[in-house]
Amino acid sequence: MESASRSLGLTSEVELRGLAGELFLAQVVELGLPHVRIEHWPTTARSLELLPEPLLRVREEGRDAIVVRLGTSLAHLSVWNGWVYAELAAADEAALRAALAELKQLLPSPDPSAKHEVNVTFWTYTPHGPQPSSRTIAVPEWDEIRENYSARTRAGLDAIMRDFQPAHGGQLVLWHGLAGTGKTFGLRALAWEWRGWCELHYIVDPDSFFGAHADYLMNVLLQPAYSQIALGGAHPALAGEIAFLGAGEEAPEAAEKAWKVLVLEDTGELLAADARMQSGQGLSRFLNVVDGLIGQGLRVLVLVTTNEELRKLHPAVARPGRCAANIEFEALSAEEVAAWLERRGVTECPGSPAILASLYALAEGFDAGETARTAGFAAR
Repeated sequence: MESASRSLGLTSEVELRGLAGELFLAQVVELGLPHVRIEHWPTTARSLELLPEPLLRVREEGRDAIVVRLGTSLAHLSVWNGWVYAELAAADEAALRAALAELKQLLPSPDPSAKHEVNVTFWTYTPHGPQPSSRTIAVPEWDEIRENYSARTRAGLDAIMRDFQPAHGGQLVLWHGLAGTGKTFGLRALAWEWRGWCELHYIVDPDSFFGAHADYLMNVLLQPAYSQIALGGAHPALAGEIAFLGAGEEAPEAAEKAWKVLVLEDTGELLAADARMQSGQGLSRFLNVVDGLIGQGLRVLVLVTTNEELRKLHPAVARPGRCAANIEFEALSAEEVAAWLERRGVTECPGSPAILASLYALAEGFDAGETARTAGFAAR
C-alpha cells in the first residue's frame, strides 16, 4: 500500500453529494491505510452531531454525511432513513474494531425489547433505484395471540414460532387463507419470536421486485453491497490494494444474525396458477429465489401471505421440499368462537364458525356481519 500511496492517482468527476466519498478515498490512499471495512446498521440517531468535528460534512434531503477521524482511523459516515452506512479505514484490524465499537456507542441501534418493537426495513423501487426505509413496528408475543387461531392453524404456527430452524427444509414460508383470519397479527408475532436470528425486509412493491428491475432483486438479496451505493461506492482503482470487508464476507459480530426474511404480503396474484401469463417472468424469478441458483448460498427466507386458496396457486409454489412451512389460516369453529368471546366477556355468540376480524368487531360493539376494515403489516 505504501507504493500505491506514492504512485496511485484517482481522477473522477465529483458531484456535491459524492464529495465526502471522494475525500475519504483520497485520504485512504494518501495516508496509506491498508484495511477498509464497510458496515451498516439501524439507528435511533437522526444526525451525526455527536461525532467529532468532521473534515467535511454534506447535508442533502434528510441525509447527513461526514468524513471524520476516530483516533488513528478514518471514517466516512452517512445517516439516512434510520440507517447508518459506514466506511472505515485504518492501519490494522484492531484500530478498525475500536473505531466501529465507538461508532456503535455514539449511533446506537434501537432497543426493540424495551418497547416490544422490532425493526423492519421497507423496500421500494424509485426513479433512483432501490430505496430502503427503516421503521420500528409494535409487535405482540406469540403467547399473547395464539388463542386467536383455530387448533390446526395454531399447531402450525406453534411449530415455526418457537422451534423453526432455518436451512432445514425449503426457503419459502407460505401462509394462505381467508382475509380477516389473522395473518398480519401472526406476522407481527413472528417478527418478535424470530428477532434474535433474522432481519425482516418488507417488499412494498413485489411486482417490481420480481419484474423488470433485476437490480432491485439483487440489491435486496445482497444487501451488504447496498452500503456502497448509499456511500457513493468504492473506487475500482483501490481493488486489490486494500483489505476489504464487505459483501463477500461477514463481520464476526454479524454472523449470529445473518438471516434475512423477505415479506411479501397479499401476493396471491404473483403465485396464481396463471401467473406466467399475467405477470411474465415474476413467478420464475420468485421460484429462483426460494430454491434456484439465485438463492443458493444466501441466508434468505421468503414469507408470502395470500388470501387465495391453495388450490388456486400455481402447483410449483407448494411443491414438496420448497416450503419450509405451509400454513392455512382457517376460521374458528363454533366451539372456539364461543370460548374466544367468553374470555372477553361477550355474551352474544353467533353459534357458528367465524373469522377473527368479525369476532373483534363483535367484541368492540360493531356489526360482525359487516366486512371488517383490514390493515396490512406496513400500516402498523
